[in-house]
Amino acid sequence: MKSLRAYDMSKDMIKENTHRGYPINNGNDNDLPCYTKTLDQIIDTAEHMVSKHSRVLSVRLDIHSERYSDYTLSSEDMTRIIENVKRQTDSRFKNGKNDPDLHVVWVSERKSSDDNPHYHLNIFVNGNAIQNGYLIKEAFNRAVKKKLGTDNEGLVNFSSSNGKVGKFIERNSPDVDAQMDDAVYTASYLAKVRTKESNPKGSRVSSCTRI
Repeated sequence: MKSLRAYDMSKDMIKENTHRGYPINNGNDNDLPCYTKTLDQIIDTAEHMVSKHSRVLSVRLDIHSERYSDYTLSSEDMTRIIENVKRQTDSRFKNGKNDPDLHVVWVSERKSSDDNPHYHLNIFVNGNAIQNGYLIKEAFNRAVKKKLGTDNEGLVNFSSSNGKVGKFIERNSPDVDAQMDDAVYTASYLAKVRTKESNPKGSRVSSCTRI
């Protein structure tokens, strides 16, 4: 596997199509800047997980509030939802031999300043415990519906960029470098600057669970 990359924390945004040696999604013409903070959170989390687990599953989800509701999910709500999913997932697998070890990088975006926020998440779990990303999607679906007090479906979307079940990284595979590149590239969608410019002043660029 590739070694840890050194990086320059002084840069806020980049337009390059690689960061710390990994390919990133910055548009077809390399003209969409990305936040380095988010890229570093993604890469740090991915490398941490692969160092701990022989198999890692990476999954991207999109979360929206109900369109015509007076209540919209706040950043604080997302923190509580992630904590709830982690707690419920740990409880579900507590008798198994593999800890799910769920970690999340997430961002808030708005199409305009008066638009409701929506959220993009990239989740990393121990792939020896969870082999299907739809289990993660359903866990977030339950938590979001509970927080919003609704039975409506369709608020949590399983990104088509995941493939069928998510992106696997096999530490002992000869293809591990390509798998890491693929997972980081897919997750780097979260780092795009566009559509975060409408977030309230002082908003975090991105957040992540502690590693």
